[in-house]
Amino acid sequence: MAGSNITLKQLSSILGVSISTISKALKDSHEISDATKNRIVELAKLHNYQPNKIAVGLKSGKTNTIAVVIPSVQNSFFARALYGIESLISETNFNIIVCLTKESHAKEVETFNMLSNGVVDGFIVAVCEETQSLQNYDHFTNVMENGKSVVMFDRVIESVNCGKVTTNDFTALSEATQKLISSDRKNIVLLSTIHKLNVGKQRTQGYLKAMNAGGFSPTILESDEKQAGAVMSEYLKAHPVDAIIALDTDASLAALKAVKISGKQIPKDVAVIGYVSERMAHNLTPELTTINQHSYTIGNAAARMIVESIRTKSKEMQQVVVSSTLSVRDSS
Repeated sequence: MAGSNITLKQLSSILGVSISTISKALKDSHEISDATKNRIVELAKLHNYQPNKIAVGLKSGKTNTIAVVIPSVQNSFFARALYGIESLISETNFNIIVCLTKESHAKEVETFNMLSNGVVDGFIVAVCEETQSLQNYDHFTNVMENGKSVVMFDRVIESVNCGKVTTNDFTALSEATQKLISSDRKNIVLLSTIHKLNVGKQRTQGYLKAMNAGGFSPTILESDEKQAGAVMSEYLKAHPVDAIIALDTDASLAALKAVKISGKQIPKDVAVIGYVSERMAHNLTPELTTINQHSYTIGNAAARMIVESIRTKSKEMQQVVVSSTLSVRDSS
């Protein structure tokens, strides 16, 4: 059997008919006789002909393809959100392209510029850390001005007028902090490696609200993921701590390890609440109390929103908030 890269032009040359005739035959047009259709379809099958979807999309202005642009798939939140996106998209006639930015603004801009030129109909994006630090959002507004749909999830930019799916980070942290206070924890430390991200800032504000309302002095430790454990350990050596709230997976694991190294018991001496996947939480010792963001639901909602936006060509920008829940386990 011949290779699978045969083109319409090559089929035209073999059969001695025009490219237009072949195209119409493959679309079962009534303009082409049954005999000619059968010849063309049989030869196309023989050579395993596949239409060039990008070329078709450039011609028609619609590709039925959506780009999912995320910082990483190693992060369990984004992996689970991607599963939620794919589950919804699989029930439609759309396809997805997954692109990783690795927290790079340049990579994110390059991805949007490359795919906006007729390759995809819209973008689902979790904005990378560097873009948030630089506060340069031109690549988002440019593609929307060119008629592309954009839906942001989790990491969103409020000033960009697009669809958004978020979680109640401020409220979730405020309520988690209040729960620790009600359990007679007074020296509650916040540990974060995502302080440069909007979600990290919102979570921090929720913690501050609860601590201030309770009349307690807040303590915020910020670090990169490599130094978080050392930062937490040093603080534990010199200060009284009876609870830690960690704002992300790296901080959560670092907090658990630092408390164990210090010789203190969890949760008797130090309670710990963090952010890790449900599966990981159950496999930690002790099992970690977590703030569950319901990432599958967030991804599913983002996919549903962009499909609706593309199909209806609606300019109305929806905003959906998926509430986080506290899953109490042995660490608190």
